[in-house]
Amino acid sequence: MITSVRGTFDTIANPVSAEPPTGAAEPSQPRTVLPTNSSGLGRDDFLKMLVAQLKNQDPLNPMDGKDMAAQLAQFSSVEQLIQLNKTVDEQKSAQEGVVTALGELQKTQNERADELATLIEGQMAMATVGKTAVTPGNNVYVDSDGKGTVLLDAGTSRGPGRITFTNANGSDVRSVAIPNIGTGQQAIDISKLDWKPPLEAGKYTVRCEVATDGGPFQNVKTYTTGRITGMRYEQGNPILIIGDDLNLPMSKLTQIRG
Repeated sequence: MITSVRGTFDTIANPVSAEPPTGAAEPSQPRTVLPTNSSGLGRDDFLKMLVAQLKNQDPLNPMDGKDMAAQLAQFSSVEQLIQLNKTVDEQKSAQEGVVTALGELQKTQNERADELATLIEGQMAMATVGKTAVTPGNNVYVDSDGKGTVLLDAGTSRGPGRITFTNANGSDVRSVAIPNIGTGQQAIDISKLDWKPPLEAGKYTVRCEVATDGGPFQNVKTYTTGRITGMRYEQGNPILIIGDDLNLPMSKLTQIRG
């Protein structure tokens, strides 16, 4: 009897080793990755979370009033930030519209200013017809009635002088003495010079000389002069016609004499 009990005890004390269970230690299903919101919580998301929190709170241990106030304040801040961003976007759009409108307005004003400047310049050019144009050079245009103007600048020179006229062939056709030429710029009316017959109408090259203090004659500065006989437009710019063959942009004029 004792042997039977002992044998039984030995059998229990030395159980047969069993094979360990095989299989995956972790669940075979892949882990679920929660989606992320790259733009963060919005107003609606925040409000949904707050409502869910209120629905699922413990009735015996409700949310503290301070916590509730803090969360409501956060919701109010979120609302204000959203409205602020919306306002900033609207102002940005409005400013871009204003900038575009100002650019168009400036372009229109510039075009109108150019048109007005061209119109004024054209009217001024028309008003010069019949007057004497002055520009740098040494040519004189004589009218059919023998009228013309020699404009010279003697600088600091003064004394007796002479004026020589050369035709288109390079020949000296007339020379006249001037008893006294003063300093600075001065105009000499050809029709009042003491010579006969008067110069024929046309274009002449003029040379002016002054003998200072009885010394030798020295050249002084001269200008191209002639009566403005007409005006035309070239690419929108007024061109003055001087004499018969000189076309001169109005911007090139030095003076206009009556």
